[in-house]
Amino acid sequence: MSSESQARVPSPRRRSVMLYRRARTALILVGVFWLWLLFGSAAFVASLFERPFYAMLALYAVGTVTLISLLIAPVALAYLLMNRQPAVPAPAAADLPARVIRPEQPAQPPRSAEAARFPRSDLAPVIRMIPRRVKDSGTALGTRAAAKWRDLAS
Repeated sequence: MSSESQARVPSPRRRSVMLYRRARTALILVGVFWLWLLFGSAAFVASLFERPFYAMLALYAVGTVTLISLLIAPVALAYLLMNRQPAVPAPAAADLPARVIRPEQPAQPPRSAEAARFPRSDLAPVIRMIPRRVKDSGTALGTRAAAKWRDLAS
Protein backbone atom coordinates (compact mmCIF):
# COMPACT_ATOMS: atom_id res chain seq x y z
CA MET A 1 0.00 0.00 0.00
CA SER A 2 2.71 2.46 0.87
CA SER A 3 4.48 1.94 -2.46
CA GLU A 4 1.28 2.86 -4.33
CA SER A 5 0.91 6.14 -2.45
CA GLN A 6 4.57 6.99 -3.02
CA ALA A 7 4.26 6.31 -6.73
CA ARG A 8 1.59 9.00 -7.08
CA VAL A 9 3.78 11.77 -5.65
CA PRO A 10 5.34 13.68 -8.57
CA SER A 11 9.04 14.40 -8.59
CA PRO A 12 10.11 17.92 -7.52
CA ARG A 13 11.00 18.87 -11.10
CA ARG A 14 7.71 17.61 -12.44
CA ARG A 15 5.81 19.39 -9.68
CA SER A 16 7.70 22.60 -10.47
CA VAL A 17 6.74 22.32 -14.16
CA MET A 18 3.13 21.65 -13.16
CA LEU A 19 3.03 24.71 -10.87
CA TYR A 20 4.62 26.86 -13.58
CA ARG A 21 2.00 25.80 -16.12
CA ARG A 22 -0.86 26.37 -13.68
CA ALA A 23 0.44 29.85 -12.83
CA ARG A 24 0.87 30.69 -16.49
CA THR A 25 -2.70 29.56 -17.22
CA ALA A 26 -4.07 31.58 -14.30
CA LEU A 27 -2.19 34.68 -15.47
CA ILE A 28 -3.52 34.23 -19.02
CA LEU A 29 -7.08 33.86 -17.71
CA VAL A 30 -6.72 37.01 -15.60
CA GLY A 31 -5.41 38.84 -18.66
CA VAL A 32 -8.33 37.65 -20.80
CA PHE A 33 -10.76 38.72 -18.07
CA TRP A 34 -9.20 42.19 -17.88
CA LEU A 35 -9.36 42.55 -21.67
CA TRP A 36 -13.04 41.60 -21.59
CA LEU A 37 -13.55 44.01 -18.72
CA LEU A 38 -11.91 46.77 -20.75
CA PHE A 39 -13.65 46.12 -24.08
CA GLY A 40 -16.85 44.11 -23.58
CA SER A 41 -18.27 44.35 -20.11
CA ALA A 42 -19.95 47.75 -20.57
CA ALA A 43 -22.10 46.45 -23.41
CA PHE A 44 -22.91 43.34 -21.38
CA VAL A 45 -24.04 45.29 -18.31
CA ALA A 46 -25.91 47.86 -20.45
CA SER A 47 -27.90 45.05 -22.06
CA LEU A 48 -29.14 44.02 -18.59
CA PHE A 49 -30.63 47.41 -17.62
CA GLU A 50 -34.11 46.33 -18.71
CA ARG A 51 -34.15 44.20 -15.55
CA PRO A 52 -32.54 46.14 -12.67
CA PHE A 53 -32.08 43.01 -10.56
CA TYR A 54 -29.94 41.33 -13.24
CA ALA A 55 -27.94 44.52 -13.82
CA MET A 56 -27.22 44.81 -10.10
CA LEU A 57 -26.28 41.13 -9.92
CA ALA A 58 -23.95 41.51 -12.94
CA LEU A 59 -22.26 44.60 -11.47
CA TYR A 60 -21.75 42.76 -8.17
CA ALA A 61 -20.29 39.72 -9.98
CA VAL A 62 -17.97 41.85 -12.14
CA GLY A 63 -16.78 43.79 -9.09
CA THR A 64 -16.17 40.61 -7.10
CA VAL A 65 -14.27 38.86 -9.87
CA THR A 66 -12.24 42.04 -10.45
CA LEU A 67 -11.11 42.09 -6.82
CA ILE A 68 -10.35 38.36 -6.89
CA SER A 69 -8.32 38.78 -10.08
CA LEU A 70 -6.30 41.52 -8.38
CA LEU A 71 -5.33 38.94 -5.74
CA ILE A 72 -4.71 36.07 -8.17
CA ALA A 73 -2.46 37.99 -10.58
CA PRO A 74 0.44 38.69 -8.15
CA VAL A 75 0.27 35.19 -6.70
CA ALA A 76 0.38 33.65 -10.19
CA LEU A 77 3.25 35.95 -11.11
CA ALA A 78 5.15 34.88 -7.98
CA TYR A 79 4.61 31.20 -8.84
CA LEU A 80 5.85 31.89 -12.38
CA LEU A 81 9.03 33.49 -11.10
CA MET A 82 9.69 30.88 -8.40
CA ASN A 83 9.16 27.88 -10.70
CA ARG A 84 10.85 29.29 -13.79
CA GLN A 85 12.77 26.66 -15.72
CA PRO A 86 16.45 27.42 -16.37
CA ALA A 87 17.26 28.04 -20.00
CA VAL A 88 19.38 25.25 -21.46
CA PRO A 89 21.81 26.70 -24.00
CA ALA A 90 22.28 24.80 -27.22
CA PRO A 91 25.72 23.19 -27.45
CA ALA A 92 28.12 25.10 -29.64
CA ALA A 93 29.65 23.34 -32.62
CA ALA A 94 33.05 23.48 -30.93
CA ASP A 95 31.69 21.59 -27.90
CA LEU A 96 30.38 18.67 -29.95
CA PRO A 97 32.74 15.72 -30.44
CA ALA A 98 34.17 15.49 -33.93
CA ARG A 99 33.32 12.30 -35.80
CA VAL A 100 36.33 10.95 -37.62
CA ILE A 101 35.89 8.20 -40.20
CA ARG A 102 38.98 6.05 -40.20
CA PRO A 103 39.86 3.86 -43.19
CA GLU A 104 39.65 0.66 -41.09
CA GLN A 105 36.15 1.62 -39.90
CA PRO A 106 33.63 1.84 -42.74
CA ALA A 107 31.00 4.55 -42.63
CA GLN A 108 27.57 3.65 -41.35
CA PRO A 109 25.44 2.01 -44.05
CA PRO A 110 22.51 4.11 -45.27
CA ARG A 111 19.28 3.47 -43.41
CA SER A 112 16.40 1.83 -45.20
CA ALA A 113 13.30 3.85 -45.96
CA GLU A 114 11.32 1.92 -43.34
CA ALA A 115 13.94 2.55 -40.64
CA ALA A 116 13.96 6.23 -41.52
CA ARG A 117 10.16 6.44 -41.19
CA PHE A 118 9.94 4.51 -37.93
CA PRO A 119 12.93 5.25 -35.70
CA ARG A 120 13.15 3.02 -32.63
CA SER A 121 13.59 5.95 -30.28
CA ASP A 122 10.02 7.06 -31.07
CA LEU A 123 8.63 3.58 -30.48
CA ALA A 124 10.32 2.89 -27.17
CA PRO A 125 7.97 4.97 -24.94
CA VAL A 126 4.92 3.47 -26.64
CA ILE A 127 6.18 -0.06 -26.11
CA ARG A 128 6.84 0.67 -22.43
CA MET A 129 3.23 1.86 -22.03
CA ILE A 130 1.73 -1.48 -23.12
CA PRO A 131 0.60 -3.55 -20.11
CA ARG A 132 2.56 -6.76 -19.54
CA ARG A 133 -0.37 -9.13 -20.11
CA VAL A 134 -1.11 -7.47 -23.46
CA LYS A 135 2.53 -7.80 -24.51
CA ASP A 136 2.61 -11.47 -23.50
CA SER A 137 -0.63 -12.37 -25.24
CA GLY A 138 0.28 -10.17 -28.20
CA THR A 139 3.29 -12.31 -29.11
CA ALA A 140 1.19 -15.46 -28.96
CA LEU A 141 -1.50 -13.79 -31.04
CA GLY A 142 1.10 -12.65 -33.55
CA THR A 143 2.53 -16.16 -33.82
CA ARG A 144 -0.94 -17.66 -34.31
CA ALA A 145 -1.83 -15.05 -36.93
CA ALA A 146 1.43 -15.68 -38.79
CA ALA A 147 0.77 -19.44 -38.78
CA LYS A 148 -2.77 -18.86 -40.08
CA TRP A 149 -1.48 -16.70 -42.94
CA ARG A 150 1.13 -19.31 -43.83
CA ASP A 151 -1.60 -21.96 -43.95
CA LEU A 152 -3.82 -19.77 -46.12
CA ALA A 153 -0.96 -18.91 -48.45
CA SER A 154 0.01 -22.55 -49.03
